[in-house]
Amino acid sequence: MGHIENVPIYHCRSKNCQEFTLPSIAARRLDDIAEEMETTQATEAVYTWIVHGEQSLDPLQLANDQTNLQAFTLQFGGREYADAHVVLIVPGHAIFFHSTLEETEYYLLRYEEDIRTEGIWFSFLKFYYEEPELDYEDFLEWSEDGHLKEIGRITLDEVEDTLIDEFGEWT
Repeated sequence: MGHIENVPIYHCRSKNCQEFTLPSIAARRLDDIAEEMETTQATEAVYTWIVHGEQSLDPLQLANDQTNLQAFTLQFGGREYADAHVVLIVPGHAIFFHSTLEETEYYLLRYEEDIRTEGIWFSFLKFYYEEPELDYEDFLEWSEDGHLKEIGRITLDEVEDTLIDEFGEWT
């Protein structure tokens, strides 16, 4: 048990979401810090990107990548396509689309962090959700049961074309 200060967090910026989330790369670094605390028997730490005196990641590059990814996801706010519209954005992580053709049909464009591949990748998923309103916290719990069907993995450069192919032109 201990306390770690200055942990970077995101808020999903939706009236339906009242909680903060950890960026996946920050969560992994948090695990490393917790292990260091356990090894040294420390009860307090400050979140940094430095590991044993060496820089594990370039924080400026990481911050730039995350800022670009957040800006990319946020540009979808209020966007409507011929066959779907955006219902929820988790900045830097996910965009949820609701089909205008089928009341329970949803799509998810989710950032997939993979340090083994170059570039920014997303999973494009489809699911049927019967709750009256999509709540991000409830969705996370619900989706653990394998209700998501992956349509494919796409690069950042392919996102616009894929969405237009799937939903038609946006307005």
